[in-house]
Amino acid sequence: MVRRRDVLRAGGAAALGGLAATSGCLGFVTGSEPIEVSASPATVPDAALSETGYAEYRVEPMEIERTVEVAGQSRTVVARNQLAQYDRAVEVAGQRYQAAVFTVLSTPAVEIAGQTLNPVGGMSAAELARRTIGRYEGIGDVEQLDDETAQVLGTETTVGVFEAETELTEGVTVDTRIHVANAVRAGADFVVAVGAYPTILSGEDDAVRTLMGAVVHEESDGG
Repeated sequence: MVRRRDVLRAGGAAALGGLAATSGCLGFVTGSEPIEVSASPATVPDAALSETGYAEYRVEPMEIERTVEVAGQSRTVVARNQLAQYDRAVEVAGQRYQAAVFTVLSTPAVEIAGQTLNPVGGMSAAELARRTIGRYEGIGDVEQLDDETAQVLGTETTVGVFEAETELTEGVTVDTRIHVANAVRAGADFVVAVGAYPTILSGEDDAVRTLMGAVVHEESDGG
């Protein structure tokens, strides 16, 4: 499980009052205990994986600890995201790599007093791309090519299309196309979908759109 730390700022007494009114949150308000929130999984069904030639790589929780500043006091929120990653092997320069990747992240909106603290919901595709791509080594020269639309969880959303140079291994680089969808609200969560593949793969953009359109969310689908 992965744990990272960053800071969210919530405004003033209204947020504090909302916390006090929330069942089970008194310990959080007094600082005696953190508030814990968990996202429901968002995944791709087997039928879509079979159609596109992708396979499940990992589906696992990713825990993030955040400090929320409320009324001048720091409080801790522990958010459990759900990460689902799928990939497809490709051959480049005679070597086999898991280079085509599709990732779905389900992350709690974290609402207090009607205020959504998770910034993911308000980020553009470009902002999401910067945060996503910035986590990986070996990716550089990122350029946004276009914006398009796709269906994610039945909602039409903007998808930023980017191109970057990716180093697969020492001395082996490929041009990579990256599709980053704006977050879609699903029940109490936000869902973000990202697809990346070498540009030498013909028709892979269609596979990414198929996977995005097939994403299911456990809570919103009644699972």
